[in-house]
Amino acid sequence: MVETRAEILSSAGFRLVQLANDCLVASFLPELGAKMTSLKSTSTDREFLLQPSDRPYRPAKYGGSFAEYDTSGFDECCPTVSECKYPIGEFADSTMPDHGDLWSTAWQCHTSDGELCFEAQGRSLPYAFRKRVRLENNAIVLRYEIESAGSSEFAFLWSAHPLLAVEPGCRIVLPNDVSRVSVGWSREERLGKCGDSCGWPVAHTKDGTAVDLSTLTTVNARTADKLFTSRLPKGECALTYPHTREALVLRFDPALVPHLGIWICQGGWPSPDCGHFTVALEPCTARSDSLREAIDMSECDVLRPGEKKAWELRLEVRAG
Repeated sequence: MVETRAEILSSAGFRLVQLANDCLVASFLPELGAKMTSLKSTSTDREFLLQPSDRPYRPAKYGGSFAEYDTSGFDECCPTVSECKYPIGEFADSTMPDHGDLWSTAWQCHTSDGELCFEAQGRSLPYAFRKRVRLENNAIVLRYEIESAGSSEFAFLWSAHPLLAVEPGCRIVLPNDVSRVSVGWSREERLGKCGDSCGWPVAHTKDGTAVDLSTLTTVNARTADKLFTSRLPKGECALTYPHTREALVLRFDPALVPHLGIWICQGGWPSPDCGHFTVALEPCTARSDSLREAIDMSECDVLRPGEKKAWELRLEVRAG
């Protein structure tokens, strides 16, 4: 039976809400974009989400740079990931902020039948965004809904943004059909420029060196790469922890969420002097972080007046 814990105060003074059962404890900060700050296994005490370093939580200014605030945990990105201008129609030249509207917005939150229910309003485009969260044994299930509040249709993209805690030897597992990925960004263009492609799991850097992108080495590698799959035949991926024989498996419907973004950071971002060691497995609706680029490629969803769209993401913790 899922237990919904009472709200408590975090050390930074924000409301912290939790879901807990015998397998998992999940924590959220509604006032900070409904960020999932922690996902822990109760049996092994493993934390699956990247935790803040020395930067405390603080309210984000809408339209600010994501890198200037907390860059840990699991945020939602909509209607874009990278900052851009909306290119066409009624919303032409409107600014789509860095990492979207939602991470810097305070969400409404309530509990219902053992679930956490979150809602926020879009600011760059007219929409309501909802997230319902429940626990099912060893899995956390996130049910999303976006609803148009405008009188004209508009395009949007959504990307999950879970920054995962990693250790040397962790492996990224993708469907067997994935043999090549496109490059969204690569530090010093080691895997190519935006729009290039490289092999998966083995790619070649610009100097011809073969690298296994699926296996994490150390923070001292000083690399950072954002990659995208093409349309997936199967909506499943995983991060494995071989030393403890655990895995975090992500499942989603590829008919609704057709792509996966893969952020592999081994000390190369935000700078080589203070870089993160993390992986983000990001189910997403477009093969680009930029809504403008996604519109140009005709690879984005369109929401018509009064229309709703819904999808689900399941994160399952496996042992053995």
